[in-house]
Amino acid sequence: MLRSRSLAAASAAQADPHTWALLSDTHIAGDRAKVNREVAMAAHLEAVVRDVLAQSRRPVGALINGDLALNSGETADYEVFTSLIAPLRAAQIPLHLALGNHDNRERCWAALRDDTTAKRPVVDRQVAFVPAARANWFILDSLDKTNSTPGLLGETQLAWLARELDAHADKPALVVTHHNPTLDPAKVSIIDEAALYAVLRPRRQVKAHFFGHSHVWSIKPDESGLHRVNLPAVAYVFEPTQPSGWVNAQLEPRGIKLQLRCVDPTHRQHGETKELVWRT
Repeated sequence: MLRSRSLAAASAAQADPHTWALLSDTHIAGDRAKVNREVAMAAHLEAVVRDVLAQSRRPVGALINGDLALNSGETADYEVFTSLIAPLRAAQIPLHLALGNHDNRERCWAALRDDTTAKRPVVDRQVAFVPAARANWFILDSLDKTNSTPGLLGETQLAWLARELDAHADKPALVVTHHNPTLDPAKVSIIDEAALYAVLRPRRQVKAHFFGHSHVWSIKPDESGLHRVNLPAVAYVFEPTQPSGWVNAQLEPRGIKLQLRCVDPTHRQHGETKELVWRT
């Protein structure tokens, strides 16, 4: 089954209920051979998909956090993207997709029109509540305008988030946006970031905010103890020392274990593991 216009798949056989594959910024073009910043994006996604499937613990779900398309979210981009993630679907791993500033919402949805999709809880936005055994995922849609950098959540989406967080306060909550928070009003990435954090910080069940967009792998808590996890880009990087890859996430009773899986297995950070403990 697909959540929030994610790609449909049945529950994976023998999946580990606590393991998730976290991907971001695939930047797939309609031309499979397209190279950007000396990176063949399709080849990177193919390598990541193979690595996900090679893990000893089959993930119970995979989240692909926006900028699925290269630049302006063309129909051909999504056709190639869908073909590249087909092995995950064939393995019956449920996929949950977020949208980023290089996506086009209508063209993405049109490309996935033949998939079974859940009703959108926020009209014209790709959001989802995804329950898991040890935590709940809340996937938000920060796409404001295609190929325009700042993200925007909006009052309606934030109100939905607050209601859903309150309704599911019995488990740790993990919130996902494509755009990264800056916590600096002089460097805007999410226009209504202050309003988002006004929802997240006081609700102690919210344990982490996952995001992409900046093509950086980093983990930093804010002053409230909320973990901020910047997922690496599957595609190209802006800084040569940064890794391209994905994150193998294993939910624990009181936290999460995050292992960086690099496209280049010789990268110095390949296999790096961080164990986060939830705030109380």
